[in-house]
Amino acid sequence: MPRKATRAFEKGTRLLVKGDVEASLPYFRTVIELAPSSYRAYHNMALALARLGQLDAAEQEFQKSIDLTGGGFAPSLFGLSMVFYERSDFLQAESLIRGGLLVAPSSAVGEYCLGLVEFSLGRMPEAERSALEALRFDPREADALVLLARIHERQRNPYAVLTDAQTYLKRDPHGAFHSDALDLLHRAQRDVAHLSASLN
Repeated sequence: MPRKATRAFEKGTRLLVKGDVEASLPYFRTVIELAPSSYRAYHNMALALARLGQLDAAEQEFQKSIDLTGGGFAPSLFGLSMVFYERSDFLQAESLIRGGLLVAPSSAVGEYCLGLVEFSLGRMPEAERSALEALRFDPREADALVLLARIHERQRNPYAVLTDAQTYLKRDPHGAFHSDALDLLHRAQRDVAHLSASLN
């Protein structure tokens, strides 16, 4: 990339990571204007658009990244899968994720995305396996702990939910799913209390 494009990409990415999503977009547009074959700029722009809820626009940018790499950049396949996931098109999402995992078979993000889709399709054993794989590939993938807690709640295993939720809150106390983890924790504590009372 030209130096100006590189600087714009770095600035946009810093803003995106910091959470200043709207402000990151002009920088990615600059990169694309200066270096139209920069698939990462399309990918990051798609991430920003998805976070802003602009799913149709995000889909287009993810697809451009995928087209430029011939499907060789797994993060864009995973990103596009989550657009379809948000639209409840779970089978299309699953197809994209499995394609991404062929490219990056040890991706924690890919396994987590697969677990989300499997959970939504009611495949609890498969979803649990995918969430555990995500944590095995990257223990910092804390969101997988909330997914595990939801799976264990569906399986009526409040003791496992307690462990999952408490581990998430300890590992990522300011994470995006903090309130979800607290809700899961409180429901599990209530269920454990009921179980204990019924045994006495």
